[in-house]
Amino acid sequence: MNIRSLGKLGTRLLYTVVASAIVIIILVIISAISIRTFLNENIQGQQVLDHIEESSNHLYRSLIDQETGQRGYSLTNDEEFLEPYESGLQQFNHSKTELLKYIVDFPSLNYEAKWFIGKGEYWQNYYGSAFVELSKNGKQISAPLLKNGKEALDEFRNIFSNFNEQIEAERTIVRNKMQNGINNTLFTLVITIIVMIIINLLFNIRTLKSVISPIIQLNSCVKSYTQHDFFKDVPSYKKQDELSELIQNVDIMRNELSNNFNILEAEANIDPLTGLYNRRYLNEYVVKQWELAKKQVHYFSLIIIDIDYYKKFNDTYGHLLGDECLQKVTKSIQQFVNEPTSIAARYGGEEFCVVLLHESEKDAFKLAENIRESVMQLKIKHETSKTNPFLTVSSGVVTLMPDGELQLEKVFSMADKALYESKLNGRNQVTQYI
Repeated sequence: MNIRSLGKLGTRLLYTVVASAIVIIILVIISAISIRTFLNENIQGQQVLDHIEESSNHLYRSLIDQETGQRGYSLTNDEEFLEPYESGLQQFNHSKTELLKYIVDFPSLNYEAKWFIGKGEYWQNYYGSAFVELSKNGKQISAPLLKNGKEALDEFRNIFSNFNEQIEAERTIVRNKMQNGINNTLFTLVITIIVMIIINLLFNIRTLKSVISPIIQLNSCVKSYTQHDFFKDVPSYKKQDELSELIQNVDIMRNELSNNFNILEAEANIDPLTGLYNRRYLNEYVVKQWELAKKQVHYFSLIIIDIDYYKKFNDTYGHLLGDECLQKVTKSIQQFVNEPTSIAARYGGEEFCVVLLHESEKDAFKLAENIRESVMQLKIKHETSKTNPFLTVSSGVVTLMPDGELQLEKVFSMADKALYESKLNGRNQVTQYI
């Protein structure tokens, strides 16, 4: 697998998983070695205890053999009974050496082992050999001496029994030590793995959270951009990875889209010949301002301006001069319009509209009259006009306070009627709708 194909973000997550896996593998290996060590220690300990037990058993049997041989010889004076006695002596010494050698690994058995050996030697030195010498000399063994010898031998047997019990206790200790070591190792391994998983999980959650949160915000931003709302900033993201590049690219795209949209929107709302707002924008604008005037309760004025005998002007001077005429009239209108309290728009071929906010009837009428006079001062020749040798305009003005009953379409109708009155009364004039 090509790690580069995962990118910086994927590589960071991959390294976290790999690091966790490596740590867990190392812990498993260490745990396996530890468990193997505990098993070996148990095996070695049990083997040493086997040798100790075997040596103690041989030592015990060797003393019993001595006692059997001594007793047979004392009763029969048959020297054949001295053979087990002598072999018992040799076996006792050999077993004693073996026992002392192996007991070094278990200091807790040292006292009992020496006490066990000491009792055996005590019987050998004070009773076994003494009984044999008395028998060899043909002397009878006294009853008190026999009793003391029997008591010493019984005490030896009891110590042997206790010693075996202590060996079994040591076996249990060795097994428990192994089991505890294995259990502790497994417990440590499980806890460590759980901790590693939790740490890895928390790290990944933190990483994913640091990624998902900006992605959700970025998605919200993109939705806003699709709705032509470019004011929402892209989310902040400090790390340098593919998400950072994506956010930067989206921000670049937002700026380009915003610029392009503003250009397109301007082109869509502006009349290309005159530079005034077009009919489409006018319709949207008056609806908003009409509703706003209703809420805020202020005056709303509409002026419709029409160039007198424009068709004849076009027929006489041609369309190029006709277009220049429209542009000059536009400049005359624009000098009296101040956004945002008023706007001018091209309403039709040779018709223009001016929308005024917060202006009285008198002020609206005065502005329309100023526009008419400004057009007159242009001195654009119009030989085929029946009103004046120069280009003129006629206007209809309506000013009112919007209410819930009056419809916007009725306002345009009122201004149009006032314009019609201006034309009917000879043109080159302004008529206020009453």
